[in-house]
Amino acid sequence: MQLGDKCEHGSQLRPNIVWFHEEVPLIPVAAKIISKTDILIVIGTSLAVYPAAGLVDYAPHYSTKFLIDPKIPQEATLRNFKLINKTASEGMKEVFALISEQ
Repeated sequence: MQLGDKCEHGSQLRPNIVWFHEEVPLIPVAAKIISKTDILIVIGTSLAVYPAAGLVDYAPHYSTKFLIDPKIPQEATLRNFKLINKTASEGMKEVFALISEQ
């Protein structure tokens, strides 16, 4: 996508992202999915940008929550995560090993 590329309605095309202060589409759908999880894996986040950061609060109390990030945010210690201080690739290997042991 290039600056100047337009959709069929004449508006500038932009990446499929949400900019600051914009409503996040499908948050209710994501919350419903998370509310049914046994395992939640969150990768690479500060847990400080809402409303997306609030999605982890929809996980059931019995679910196992993993946070993989080489720079674990302070917020993570307050949310009952199993913290994995690694890159995404290395952290997923560890999560897979931990899940396989259960």
